[in-house]
Amino acid sequence: MNVQLNDSGVPIMKEKTLAQKIKGYILWAILIVLTIAAGLLVYLCFAGASEMAGLTTFKRVSDHPYYTMTYENFDYSDMVNKELSDNDAVIKHFKKKFFKGLAGVFPGENTNEYTTKGSVAFFSRTFVYSYMKGRIYNSYDAPIMMVIAKPQNGYKSWNIIDMADVGVKSGVNVDQWYSNAFQTVAATYCTSEGINQEGLSVSLIPCPVANCNDTPQVNVTPFMAVRLMLDRATTVDSAIEVLKDYDIDFSQGSYHFFVSEKEAKSAVIEYINGQMAVKYMDNGAFYQVCSNRMESDKLAAATKDYNDAYDEVTLYDYFDKALSEQMVGGNPGMAQDYAQTLLASQSSNMAESDEEHFGTTLYGTQYTVFYDMQKMKMYIVVENDTKSQSYTYDLTR
Repeated sequence: MNVQLNDSGVPIMKEKTLAQKIKGYILWAILIVLTIAAGLLVYLCFAGASEMAGLTTFKRVSDHPYYTMTYENFDYSDMVNKELSDNDAVIKHFKKKFFKGLAGVFPGENTNEYTTKGSVAFFSRTFVYSYMKGRIYNSYDAPIMMVIAKPQNGYKSWNIIDMADVGVKSGVNVDQWYSNAFQTVAATYCTSEGINQEGLSVSLIPCPVANCNDTPQVNVTPFMAVRLMLDRATTVDSAIEVLKDYDIDFSQGSYHFFVSEKEAKSAVIEYINGQMAVKYMDNGAFYQVCSNRMESDKLAAATKDYNDAYDEVTLYDYFDKALSEQMVGGNPGMAQDYAQTLLASQSSNMAESDEEHFGTTLYGTQYTVFYDMQKMKMYIVVENDTKSQSYTYDLTR
C-alpha cells in the first residue's frame, strides 16, 4: 500500500468526507444509547426487580377495562418506613427510586377528584355453617386492576384496585404499561379491597369522619394499612393488632375498615377522636353490614346527619333487612346464590353523571365482589355484567 508522506516523512492523513463524519457520529450515538440501556437494565435487575418485574405480567382482560398483574417477592417494609402521606407520594416514591435525577420529568400524579365513592359490604353465615362476604363498589368510571401479591415475608393476597386512586381516569389507555409504569406498580400499595390466602378480607370504605392521633409510631395511608393487614394478619384480632402499631394518615380522605375472617368473625374499625374504635358483629346476629355511615357506638349519634346524607344508607338498610330475614329459625343462614343475586340486584349501571362536578363522567357500580369462605373462592363482576365480565379466583392456589 502506498502511503503519501510530507517533506518531513510524516504520513499525510486525508480529511474525512462529510458522509464519513456523519456515519461516525451515528455509530457513537448508537454505542452510547446501548450502554445507557444496558446500564438501566442492570440497575432494574438488581435495584428494582421485585417491583418492576410485575409489569411483565400486566395484561388487559376486558373492555371495562379490567386488568390483572402479579406482583411477587416485594419488600413492603421500605415503603412503610418512608411514612408517605397519600397515594401521590407513593407514585413519586417509585419515580425517585428508579429515576432519581429525573423524577419530575415523568407524569403520574393522582389528580382525580373522586371523593364520593359509595359502597356497601356484608359478612354473613350460610346454611352450611360457613361464612361469606360481599361488596358493591360504586364510583366514577375508571379502570380496575386485580393484583395478585406475593410479598417476601407475608401472605399471598388478591387485591382489587380502582385505578383512579393512582391517577388513571376513565378513557386512559393503560394497555401500554410503560406509559403508566409508576401508577401500575404503585397500585399494589393503594388497594381498597382484598383477601389473603388465610381467608382474611379487608374492605376500605369511605366514611364521614376519621382522625388518628399523631404519635411517634410510623404513619401510613389507609390504603397502605390494607396492604399491611393482608400481608401480615390471618384473623380479625391479628389485623387489629397490626393497625395498633401505626398511625393512620387520613389527610387523603376519611375511611373505615371492614375486616372479616373465615372463622365466623367480622368488625368495622374506625378512628374517632384520635382513637381506634371497633364494632364487632353482634353476638348471635350471624351477619354484619358496613357502608359509608359510621358504625361505632361512640360516634353513631353524633354523626347521624352525616350518615343520613349518604345515598348508600339505603343500601345499608336494604342488606340489613334482607340478611335479618334470612337469620331466623332453627338453622339461620343465607344461600350463597341468593346473596350473589342480592348484589346484582342492587348494582347500578354506569349511566348516571354528575354534570356540576364531573361533566359527563359516568357513575355507577364499578364492580361487585363475593367471597365464598367454604370453597375459598373469590368472584368478581365488573360493571354489573354477569355474562361477559365475571371472573373467579381460587384462593387456595
